[in-house]
Amino acid sequence: MDYTHKFDGRAADYAAARPSYAEGLFDCLFERYGLAAGIPVADVGAGTGLFTEQLLKRGCIVYAVEPNEDMRHEAESRLSMYGGFISIAGDAARTGLADHSVHMVTAAQAFHWFDGEAFRRECGRILVRDGKAVIVYNRNGCSPLQDEMVAVAKRFCQDFVGGSGGVKENDVRIADFFCGSYETLRFINDREESEQIFVRRALSASYAPTESVIQKKYVDAVRDVFWRYCKAGKVLVRRTTWAYIGKID
Repeated sequence: MDYTHKFDGRAADYAAARPSYAEGLFDCLFERYGLAAGIPVADVGAGTGLFTEQLLKRGCIVYAVEPNEDMRHEAESRLSMYGGFISIAGDAARTGLADHSVHMVTAAQAFHWFDGEAFRRECGRILVRDGKAVIVYNRNGCSPLQDEMVAVAKRFCQDFVGGSGGVKENDVRIADFFCGSYETLRFINDREESEQIFVRRALSASYAPTESVIQKKYVDAVRDVFWRYCKAGKVLVRRTTWAYIGKID
């Protein structure tokens, strides 16, 4: 699957409006799964570096692997001040990293773009013995607001297949990647959003329309949902950070 250009022109909206991931996940990765400051991690499909930055803030050395030039340059402009940040033009099947060079591979909001078997082979090649892979998703919770946003996406976005690229909470693609042996973690990650963030978040989606007339109708519909649910100028978006963690044997 060639997903390289899906996010052309979306990097600024993505960096500005996408939510970070629950800090409880990082606490857990450090307390239970062996992460520590100075440990090398490959963040594959790193995009604009949202997950990358949360690892960097805790002192990890992070190889941010991203094939999309716009997204990669946005990450570089945002994260170059971190000494542990290393940007790589690569993809899930060809990270460009040395054999057995990282202790953990992460893929945040990206696994659905990958060839699962090719990614599994690459993880096996670059991970140290007993290293772990972590697949992460921010998933929107069930709510009338979310139901209406799904309806808007179905109406205006011909490429929409569901949130998280259509990957379900207990998806066979994840089970196949880990050969059925993995742990699942969940952390509440709700966020209040202004109209600007709410709209830019909608425009950052790979499926958001780019043709000007349809895009305007899409944005108008998104704004209409916002104003019907907002209180004091903000809406509460219910989200949960899901993480799937396992070894690659």
